Amino acid sequence: MSVSPLASMDYSRYFVLLREGLPVPAVFLVRDIVGNTLAESTGEGTAAADACGSACLNCPKTTAPVDRTLQVGQGADRICYSAPIYSSADEFTGTLSVVITSELASVAGLSVCQIERLLGSIVNLIEKELRLTVELDAMARELAGRYEELNLVYENSKDEADSDVDSETHNRLVADYVDYLGVDMVAIVFPREDRIFCATGKEDPIEEPYEMVRLVTEKYLPVAMEGDGFLLINDFNDKSALKLGLDIPYKVAATPVLNNRGEVEGMLICVNHLYRTDFYNSDKNLLAVMAKKVAKVLHANYDALTGLYNQSIFDRVLARALETASGQGQFHCLLNIDLGNVRVINDAHGRSAGDAAIRHVARLVKSKLRNTDTVAYLGEGHYGVLLERCEVNKGQQVAENLRNLVADNPLVIDDMRIDLDISLGLALIEPHSDSLDSVVEAAEIARQSAKQLGHGQIQLFRQNDSGLMDHKQRLQWVSRIRQAMRDNCFRVYCQTIAPVRPTSEQYHFEILLRLLDDDGDVVSPAEFLPPAEQFNLMPMLDRWVIDSTFSILSEAAYCQTPGEGMVSINLSGQSLSDWELPDYIARKLDEYDISPESTCFEITETVAFRDSEQAVQCMHAIKALGCCLSLDDFGTGLSSFTYLKDLPVDFLKIDGSFVRNILSDKVSHAMVASVNQIGHVMGLKTVAEFVENEPLIERLTEMEVDYLQGYAIARPVPLDEYLDELDANVPLSSGKAS
Repeated sequence: MSVSPLASMDYSRYFVLLREGLPVPAVFLVRDIVGNTLAESTGEGTAAADACGSACLNCPKTTAPVDRTLQVGQGADRICYSAPIYSSADEFTGTLSVVITSELASVAGLSVCQIERLLGSIVNLIEKELRLTVELDAMARELAGRYEELNLVYENSKDEADSDVDSETHNRLVADYVDYLGVDMVAIVFPREDRIFCATGKEDPIEEPYEMVRLVTEKYLPVAMEGDGFLLINDFNDKSALKLGLDIPYKVAATPVLNNRGEVEGMLICVNHLYRTDFYNSDKNLLAVMAKKVAKVLHANYDALTGLYNQSIFDRVLARALETASGQGQFHCLLNIDLGNVRVINDAHGRSAGDAAIRHVARLVKSKLRNTDTVAYLGEGHYGVLLERCEVNKGQQVAENLRNLVADNPLVIDDMRIDLDISLGLALIEPHSDSLDSVVEAAEIARQSAKQLGHGQIQLFRQNDSGLMDHKQRLQWVSRIRQAMRDNCFRVYCQTIAPVRPTSEQYHFEILLRLLDDDGDVVSPAEFLPPAEQFNLMPMLDRWVIDSTFSILSEAAYCQTPGEGMVSINLSGQSLSDWELPDYIARKLDEYDISPESTCFEITETVAFRDSEQAVQCMHAIKALGCCLSLDDFGTGLSSFTYLKDLPVDFLKIDGSFVRNILSDKVSHAMVASVNQIGHVMGLKTVAEFVENEPLIERLTEMEVDYLQGYAIARPVPLDEYLDELDANVPLSSGKAS
């Protein structure tokens, strides 16, 4: 059973008007055609309803035209005046009633005419609202039906939008929209990339549709970007057409397509011939919903910054290329391109300049490719290019052309020239290519190798290239290191740093990192540390070592009292570039209750002097925490002594290449003696590493070096085992290894 439109309305404001128009208190009611009360003013409600019940029921209940005569009902001591309400000229829908006591009506001298005029004016207002309500309800039902149909269109295209590649998705969308809307043409246009997807009706096609769409876009795009989101043109004299200077023999409705940053990325345009039905403002919401669907496909398939395909779509394109290579014997080339100076541009000119550089290279690369080729932006200044049906020699030529094109076309921002340089890696997709991962990895290895050779280089991946294969092995270490972190395959080892003369220290040792392979065997740090440094994984490893070491020490109650001993932890140069490292160390000291005075951090001489300003600032910040600092491998630089006075260090570790040769090489002996003497003059403790035999121990003792470290002192052992030996009260003050 349908609900009367009268039931959905609010009558409180009408009751206020009635109350102001009557000189005496009264009760007001609205009833439907069968006498059900839909609204009632506050007051003597029940009595009023009883008094006017018969009068309301006497109102006409037919849809035929009737006289709008006021109905008057008389109760025991009350009078009810009822005026009929019509939703249209011939459809009776209810009554508006006023109930007044007979005494008040007599005293006030109210006449039927006065009541009739007042009720008539209010009924007119109610009927206007009622008609609008009915119309809006009808529109809502129509829109609901259209949205339901539209959702079916979306459902039909959902799977395709998630799986199709290239222009198929958008082409299918415009075709579906033409069928659903019943218009002569629908177009989706992305101006920045000059891409237009267009579908037309089967009868009376639009002439030169692409040129017409480009014209509409050219005129409308600037207006849309200023926020005027909907374009409606139904004839030549339309104000919108005149304002934009559009002179086209078509009716047009258009709305912008927004990217995920809310910026205008494209247009959805609907076109009809002049003899077809007009477009209306009511079409605005429908087109906006359609534009959101287009945007959804856009966001899923395209990179927002460049407008190029994203990683997901590019992987699908490569998978298809691999299928044609194995199934049809075709050859393709895969380019991996690196814009090497994005970070420099960001730091020097701001992030917007870096984004502009990325877009600039995207446009240049795309401009030199064939329609059959595919280019994608893979993030962080990296681009992928698939050259379909392309032999290796042709692929190398394309790579050279792209390199030269970027070099010859710098980015210009506000009359400022910004030079760009790219490195390119090239891999071949052949009938016998193993897998998509192997092809992608080959191109990435070639790109990274080219970057190491210097910007602007091109490197072709070849299986017999020893340099590339070595690079491949180092790259494989990246995933292996990350996996080892997840699987807790790293172990904390330590090695004694023994005092030559008795000290108050109960222990002094250096923390070393070890990796266990799948068989539980220890992997040499020489295997995994170089690739970790090359691929910027050292900050992650350094933090893991700090946290793990402090955790083990805290659990065993070591390094919690100043002066009882010293633990030395290595820091990489990459970690010294991390401004947040001192804060991290401070948090961990506090978390595990580790004494800063019992903690020493080792930094190699080459790292400290290579980026002296950054390194020195970080070292001072760590020193301010109360920690000690040790300068490792000291003596390798010709200017070591010159810069030493500027570093806040407590220990000098003499480079082992000199230490191990002091018995046979006078220069090495002199270097060790000099470092030891200068260190003592500056109030620093000296440590000789690589001490591998008893004669070295004796000679270094004679030279009055403070500490010795090496296999002749003690071999590295797991930290927890070392601490167990300390608990067994093995003395270290004698200088003998535990």
